[in-house]
Order: sequence, then structure tokens, then C-alpha cells
Amino acid sequence: MRREQKCEAVGKFTKAMDDGVKELLTVGQEHWKRCTGPLPKEYQKIGKALQSLATVFSSSGYQGETDLNDAITEAGKTYEEIASLVAEQPKKDLHFLMECNHEYKGFLGCFPDIIGTHKGAIEKVKESDKLVATSKITLQDKQNMVKRVSIMSYALQAEMNHFHSNRIYDYNSVIRLYLEQQVQFYETIAEKLRQALSRFPVM
Repeated sequence: MRREQKCEAVGKFTKAMDDGVKELLTVGQEHWKRCTGPLPKEYQKIGKALQSLATVFSSSGYQGETDLNDAITEAGKTYEEIASLVAEQPKKDLHFLMECNHEYKGFLGCFPDIIGTHKGAIEKVKESDKLVATSKITLQDKQNMVKRVSIMSYALQAEMNHFHSNRIYDYNSVIRLYLEQQVQFYETIAEKLRQALSRFPVM
């Protein structure tokens, strides 16, 4: 009975993890597409609009606005730089998270067969008393079946222990890297915006 409970627990966990991995892959792919498609284009539009505004302002001929026009132009260029940063960022962080999830999706795809085979073996052991009673197998055959199922159970438990140990290490490492890169990314953007802001005096 304990073997069955462990087998059920493994099955539930791997199914839930498989669902979680698939969800993260879907969300990650959508985010990647946004970062390499519409999001940089929005930043580019802001940049171009600011630069166009500076061009319009400079056509006024008013002498006191050169600093403002230059500052607006630089702000526009900053947004174009941010567009490039946004488009490149998934390669620096999301790529590694997606790779890890693809690997685990592959691993998790193997578990249903392994668990199914193990459950089938447990069922055979349950039936073994009937088979002995009807002389379809010997008592020695039953003992051999029990021994083999025990070996399978230990092997499955060892595999799960190894899997969990690797999973904890891998996800800690990859999510840590992802967050470090995100922090660096947003700090870079914040610094660029601060530099652009510094060109606009408080009036």
C-alpha cells in the first residue's frame, strides 16, 4: 500500500509540474514575442515622436530653445536605445529559463510510462496470491515478483530523489540568473532615463 501511495504522489507531482512547466513555456514564448516585436516598436515610436517634436520646435527660430531641443532629441534617442535593449533582453535571461523548461518538459514526458509500468507491476503482485492459489505460479515465482517490484520501487524512488535534487539546483540557478539579468536590464534603462532627464533643468 505504501508503494502505491508513493507512486500516486510521484504521478501527481510530475503531472502538476508538467502543467507548470508548460504554462511557463507558453507565457515565456508570448513575452519573447512581445519583447522582440511590438514592445520595441512602441519605444521606437516614442523616440521618433520626441525627435520629430524637437525638429518642429527648432523650426520656430526662437533662440532660447536650443538646449530644450537638444534635450528632447537626446530623450528620443534614449527611447530608441531602450527599444534595442528590450529586443535583445530575452537572449540574456528568458532564453536560459526557456531552455531549462524545455529540458524538464522532456524529462517529465517519460514519467507517465515509468509510473504506469510500476503500477502494473504492483497490480501483478496483488494478483499473485490468486495465481499461487490456482497453481498458475509457484510461491517462489511470487517471491521473485515481490523482489522485482521492490527493486523497481527503490529504483523509482532513487530516480525521483535525483530528479528533485537536480530540479532544485537547476531552477534555483536559472531563476536567479533570470532575476539578476532583469535587475541589470531595468537598472540600465533607469540610468539611461536619468541621463536624459538630467538634460532638462528644473524651471
